[in-house]
Amino acid sequence: GKKITFINLEMEQLLMPKNSGSLPLVQWSLFLLASKIFLAKDIAVESKDSQDELWDRISRDDYMKYAVEECYYAIKFVLTAILDDEGNDEGKKWVERIYEDIRGSITKRSINVDVDMNKLPLVIQKVTALMGILKKEHTPELETGAVKAIQDLYDVLRLDILHINMREHLDTWNILSKARNEGRLFSKLKWPRDAELKELIKRLYSLLTIKESAANIPNNLEARRRLEFFTNSLFMEMPVTRPVREMLSFSVFTPYYSETVLYSMSELLKKNEDGISILFYLQKIYPDEWKNFLARIGRDENISERELNDNPNDILELRFWASYRGQTLARTVRGM
Repeated sequence: GKKITFINLEMEQLLMPKNSGSLPLVQWSLFLLASKIFLAKDIAVESKDSQDELWDRISRDDYMKYAVEECYYAIKFVLTAILDDEGNDEGKKWVERIYEDIRGSITKRSINVDVDMNKLPLVIQKVTALMGILKKEHTPELETGAVKAIQDLYDVLRLDILHINMREHLDTWNILSKARNEGRLFSKLKWPRDAELKELIKRLYSLLTIKESAANIPNNLEARRRLEFFTNSLFMEMPVTRPVREMLSFSVFTPYYSETVLYSMSELLKKNEDGISILFYLQKIYPDEWKNFLARIGRDENISERELNDNPNDILELRFWASYRGQTLARTVRGM
């Protein structure tokens, strides 16, 4: 079958970022920030409060506050990076001008006046579309699409969102408008190739698209139980242990009663009198774990078992997967 590369979304959401990048803040695991941007957007759109009252409402949820701050800084970082190319001075000026104007509004406590919060979903939509293009490998068609997406974002911010007094920086805005009308604005992009930048774009896209509650991560109940056990153990009050020299020596014997150590493929595919194989049974008992296994080895979830025969490593992984869930010595030893 056709091999498809999967991204393990749950693992991606659970991983703690390295926090060694260029953003001036702490990045938290995605599952903690999941859906927070959408909740903050709804609060902003429905709010009739002042700027301070609005930010206070958002800041009551620490992770909502972190998600908003990360998006704010990450969007600037990505836009600056992709517009940091020769012949793209207008593009960089636009990013600087937008962020200076927003900072000015925040300082004057007038962000809710200078920014039309009702159009905020439109901005999120345009930024999401841009990040969805940039996270892919470069092609001329995608670069054309990215240029169009940035131009759309420019038009939305310029015409629909910002209600700032442009007279203070009239020369800059005139230069930008002229470049936009002549089609020069954003005409050249520096496609993201740096690993850190690509990772940031992928993370920003996830922040703007994941709507599932963090309560359902991970989806598998057994994985959730193990994670809870581990995290709870980090905060246990452990009694003081006795010195090793006082410990009695001991040995552990694992009983072995002609028990299968590791299933072979023939054992896994052999059918009983009802026409059911061990592998088929395990797939039906652990459906979500089977899908996770296929995602981990980069296979389509509709693949047949016999199609795995083209890769010895996949066959071995399959044997381990089944043996850890069957009545085998491998499962016994793994549990120890």
